[in-house]
Amino acid sequence: MKIAYVTSRFPYPVEKGDKLRAFHQIRSLARDHEVYLFALTHAPVSSDHLKPLEAYCAGIYTFPIPRYKILFNTARALLNGLPFQVGYFLDAGVKKQFQSELIKLQPDHVIAQLIRTSEYVRNIPFEKTLDYMDAFSFGAKQRRIGGPILLRPFYRWEENLLQKYERRVYASFDHHTIISRQDRDRLPLPYQKSVRVTPNGVDTGYFSPSAAKKRWTVLFVGNMGYLPNVEAAEFLVKHVMPVVWQQHPQATVCLAGARPSRRVRQLACQNVHVTGWVDDIRDSYAQSDIFVAPMFSGMGLQNKILEAMAMAMPCVTTAIVNNAIGAEPGVHLAVGNSAQEIGGQVLKLLSDATHAKVMGEVARKFVKMHFSWDEQNKMLDALISEKKVSKTESTTV
Repeated sequence: MKIAYVTSRFPYPVEKGDKLRAFHQIRSLARDHEVYLFALTHAPVSSDHLKPLEAYCAGIYTFPIPRYKILFNTARALLNGLPFQVGYFLDAGVKKQFQSELIKLQPDHVIAQLIRTSEYVRNIPFEKTLDYMDAFSFGAKQRRIGGPILLRPFYRWEENLLQKYERRVYASFDHHTIISRQDRDRLPLPYQKSVRVTPNGVDTGYFSPSAAKKRWTVLFVGNMGYLPNVEAAEFLVKHVMPVVWQQHPQATVCLAGARPSRRVRQLACQNVHVTGWVDDIRDSYAQSDIFVAPMFSGMGLQNKILEAMAMAMPCVTTAIVNNAIGAEPGVHLAVGNSAQEIGGQVLKLLSDATHAKVMGEVARKFVKMHFSWDEQNKMLDALISEKKVSKTESTTV
């Protein structure tokens, strides 16, 4: 089968969740299909970034969107009733070129990752799958409730636009996927169950236990310019660690990940290290005792947790994160929903090395059993190979 895989940004390097998902889905699909990457981009794509995808793609098409046009494109989209999340990636000239190349290719199937790309393909007469991946309208709701007061009217507007768009765009696609049941249940659709859950996976061969000298007591990993990660880093240092430091004043924190915002950089001190970009994130995992992800916002499946668990690290996170993973609290990982609870779980692991070691080992087994990339991507392959279902049938599932 000839598959066109459409992304809102070039899926390499894989420092963001959507890039990670796209890269591994392309890698798996390429075993049995011809995969052609159609990638929008706001930045030049270097040859070093092209090479890893060239190993799996029969063809790569990149469509640069000039940065100077972003404001105009977004304003025009909003005036036409499209959400910011869609308008930011939509350019009329690029769309014309994009569709011309897609029609020339004549793919058997088109996979559009995220609603950001849907305007480029929704009216093209090929069989199509929309990967919602996350419920963007729920993310806007979270920002409306917890974001800066001055921005809340914008987030309310964006939430309403996203809810309408997530419903409207559904009918333009033959199949629909999303990353977790939790996110599927957040979609503003009357037929949520027809959206297939296809979780992310983790490469347990690449992310495996490694002996290394411990440098950090607590680790948090992520794109440190992404607001939910910024908020989690601040919560960890300002609220969780004071609980830990009461009993372990020498405990250290490592905040590892690309593009640390000023708010994250300001957290650096004698006991807190901010790394910025890390060439091999496995070193950060291997050099730390406990992985802590105190996230109360954000969407989707937190790959950072799966990677840490695959490295056999004891992990502490929140219920909202674990809802997407489905691990058993106290067995595969520890769960807390306040600074006191999360700090208490960290102290428990620090005081019982045997318990921490066993939890890490069991966590790795859990990830190997439930979050293999190959197994998750088999579901996607089976879905796009299914007989085309009519819209009437799909809405009654």
